[in-house]
Amino acid sequence: MLMERLILVAMWLFGFVGFILFIPRKDLRKGFMAFSIFQSITWLCNMFSFNYGLLSAPVREFPKATDLAITISYLFYPVLFSIYYVHKRVEWSFWSRFGYFFVWVFIVTLFDNVIERYTDLLEYGFLTWYGMWMYIGFLFFISQVCCNWFFKDKSLFQTEQLRLNEN
Repeated sequence: MLMERLILVAMWLFGFVGFILFIPRKDLRKGFMAFSIFQSITWLCNMFSFNYGLLSAPVREFPKATDLAITISYLFYPVLFSIYYVHKRVEWSFWSRFGYFFVWVFIVTLFDNVIERYTDLLEYGFLTWYGMWMYIGFLFFISQVCCNWFFKDKSLFQTEQLRLNEN
């Protein structure tokens, strides 16, 4: 139980420090918006997955209030998504953007799997590691689509030919 509490404290520290260090000052607005969008989508999806036994959190911050893993779902992963979203490059090729996305989802899933396997912070019910990979990929993809729509980055919605004609 002490190890789980220390991991939660480390996630809180990394969340605050990571947001300050890894998100440039000029992109704070983008970072906060990405953080909020990811939190809201995670809330909708986690209500379903925790309610129907896909995931559970034996050790959690507010055991009498909610069954959800607050720190992991609503602070740590949204900070990681904010860092991902702020540092992604629109001008990269499709395969570079896909590889960047794939690496981030893989690392977050690997971290999630380590937490599930070696601690009591998270337990997969009917979900497997590859199901969690798809779940985190879905969360990242939907959050990215919503952020792109919110910021309406014109270069995201143009084809390569239109970009070449503008230059």
